[in-house]
Amino acid sequence: MIGYIAGNSISELIKKICKELNIIILNHEVEEIDFFKYIKQTKVNFNLIKYLIIDLDKIKNTNEEIIDSIIYFNELYGNTRIIVIARGYDSQNEILTKLYENKIYNIINSNDEIEIESYIRKCLSQEGLQEKDVKRFKKIEEEKVDKKREYKKLNFKLREKLNTANKQIKQKTEKTHTQSNSVYFFAVLVEAVTRLVRLLCYCAIFLLTSLGLTFLFNEELRNIVFQIFNN
Repeated sequence: MIGYIAGNSISELIKKICKELNIIILNHEVEEIDFFKYIKQTKVNFNLIKYLIIDLDKIKNTNEEIIDSIIYFNELYGNTRIIVIARGYDSQNEILTKLYENKIYNIINSNDEIEIESYIRKCLSQEGLQEKDVKRFKKIEEEKVDKKREYKKLNFKLREKLNTANKQIKQKTEKTHTQSNSVYFFAVLVEAVTRLVRLLCYCAIFLLTSLGLTFLFNEELRNIVFQIFNN
């Protein structure tokens, strides 16, 4: 015998499968319900039910309440196989990972109706879905921690490389700046020497010119020079 809580589309699918497999439907709910109240207040004898299909779309409790109520039901009615339909739910959804941790493996999170039908048939088989079939619902917190550590290591290495690159750029800049200063001072020195030489040349020319003019216009000086050469 089977009982289920499911919307109309899943309900029709369950009826079709049960008809083919000759499974009697003892109880069904198609409206949204509070699962805790359903367990406590319904008049259904769950001891007679071999399978209970729960469509999470029709459960109006919070995630924590859903987890607690399903686990509670599983402990209370250990001979009843719980089949959870979570259409479109992520494999790492809190509800699904918690159910997996509590050894509830008949979980369907496909969004495709054909796949859902196939999974329901497997869940209603003698063995149902086993742990190996639903490894995707295993919480991967450890893997996330490892990835976080790897990210920190990578970030640290990148910062080290960036610091090294900055130091190299700073050293090159300082070296270039020093070289630029040396070139600048050398250019200034060359220019100063050039100006000094030019000034000395001007002075020499002026001096020679002055002596030449003095010699040319001073008759006494000119006569003395001529007498020196004549003697």
